[in-house]
Amino acid sequence: MKILYIAVHSHTGWGAEYWLTKAFSDLHIDVETIDYRVECKLKSDSALNEIIHQKCEDCDLVFLQRGDKLSPVVFNNITIPIIFWSTEPLQLKTDVDTLLQSDIFIWVFVHSYSCIDKIQCEFSHYNDKSSVMYNAAPREMIIFNNRKKIFAIFNRSLSWRRRRWIWPSRKMITRMSGRYGEEYFNDLKKSNIAVNIHYSTNNLDDFESGIFEAMASGCVVISERLYEQTLIDLEMTDAIIQVDSPKELKEKLKLLTSNPEVISSYLDQSKQAIQKNTWHDRAQEMYKKFQEVCNE
Repeated sequence: MKILYIAVHSHTGWGAEYWLTKAFSDLHIDVETIDYRVECKLKSDSALNEIIHQKCEDCDLVFLQRGDKLSPVVFNNITIPIIFWSTEPLQLKTDVDTLLQSDIFIWVFVHSYSCIDKIQCEFSHYNDKSSVMYNAAPREMIIFNNRKKIFAIFNRSLSWRRRRWIWPSRKMITRMSGRYGEEYFNDLKKSNIAVNIHYSTNNLDDFESGIFEAMASGCVVISERLYEQTLIDLEMTDAIIQVDSPKELKEKLKLLTSNPEVISSYLDQSKQAIQKNTWHDRAQEMYKKFQEVCNE
């Protein structure tokens, strides 16, 4: 099988697109790529449409990821199946609404169950053609070691909501930002605990890629309450410590400072869970759908 993978391919050594492309290759899927953000800066919609036409001549399927601010026009007269993976929470952003208002996709993967709810309410023509596709961890970056220098880390972007949650525990949490690729993973490898707080009250069922990456790096994750069905899907119900308030986060961190055996117990569960949630696992799931739609 050969696919045309349209996404943001400018990240070398990090990012979902980088790891997923490697996973597709390991599955013997030939991948032709277009970085739509680069092309959109330089070309009109009609010129991008021509490039897509040329590149998909010998492809079986078009796989679009992210797609922010793209117009459906760029896919005019494309005759092979197009699958869209909207990787951002639909309830927080509207920059793919124009794409979803069209009927050009044979299947749509979305970020979470609340995204499915939005599909049902606002893009009901995809009700029977959509499903949740989670983020994952790079199989190549699953490394566990005992050389820990940091007790707890928070390395995600800050919103005011996240600041409010972290503030009471600020003396126990090391805050890092603006680090990507190898630096980002090295910070996690040095940490015993990674803290996860939802960015907004509008995406409380979000399960960010940072959770997978922290687990892959040997961190125990302590998180604001996560969506139960997501934990069941990912087989992580017993692998993550959950809290319901900033006060409880502080109390739990204090407890863990003097109970390393609790950290060790959760780490054992975490190691098992992350082995089932790599980008290679997601590529396998996608490949099944690719085969299904191509055989229809």
